[in-house]
Amino acid sequence: MILTQSLRLPMMTMKYGKWQAVGGVVTGAIHLRQDKPCQDALLVSPGRVAVADGHGSASCPHSDEGAALAVKIAGEIMEEMLPNLEANKDIRLPKLLEVKWKNAVRKHHIQQKREYFEPFPYILYGTTLLAVTATDEFIFALQIGDGDILLCDATSTPRQILATEERVGEDTYSLCLDDAWAHIRTQIIPWSAANGPAMILLSTDGYANSFANAAGFLKAGTDFFTLWREEGLSYISENLPDWLRASSDKGSGDDIAMALLMFEGEKK
Repeated sequence: MILTQSLRLPMMTMKYGKWQAVGGVVTGAIHLRQDKPCQDALLVSPGRVAVADGHGSASCPHSDEGAALAVKIAGEIMEEMLPNLEANKDIRLPKLLEVKWKNAVRKHHIQQKREYFEPFPYILYGTTLLAVTATDEFIFALQIGDGDILLCDATSTPRQILATEERVGEDTYSLCLDDAWAHIRTQIIPWSAANGPAMILLSTDGYANSFANAAGFLKAGTDFFTLWREEGLSYISENLPDWLRASSDKGSGDDIAMALLMFEGEKK
């Protein structure tokens, strides 16, 4: 398991079974100008990827740490609950995710010797979360807050799943809420090599917000799929940090975390 927030790595690649994964995270142009840390986190682990976007506001001073804990907990839970996910019978996951993240936040806060009082202000670590695990039989996805998950096959434009819920201004749902579990959306998609999506893209909202419209963002999903088929995974691995850097510099100015899962049976 690799966490970019803890190791401060710009890009990572891992292969698991017939699914390959690559991911990258960059500090936003605005944060660089303000000398602020990256609030996004990324996990690429065998069969699982996750991205998170710490809120970064004055009321969330430790949201970068909250995001790093979120992707770590998501990876652990998806691995532990894989049999139940496949059977689509375990409805405990959203509540378990909220409880484990909040327990990890409290423990981390105490370890850092920060002032502690009740009720604990989880907003200090507030973050969104998107995560996917892909197997030979199904794809499981979860999301709370903004960000995007795209599925792409060889014949169609990428389609978005778990589309972001309606927002009020700049507010978005967060793991720090008292009822966070109620806003964690999940989806299970049956999958086969014959007709299932061959690429899955997860990104924090800094990426989609770098495009003028939704059509431009969806085309970027198609472009990644084409590049992978024509140039290979190593080409994407080598160039992804620069592409994300350019997207932030010329677009949203926000931090960006992105993860891609590719099924190797579709490779050129």
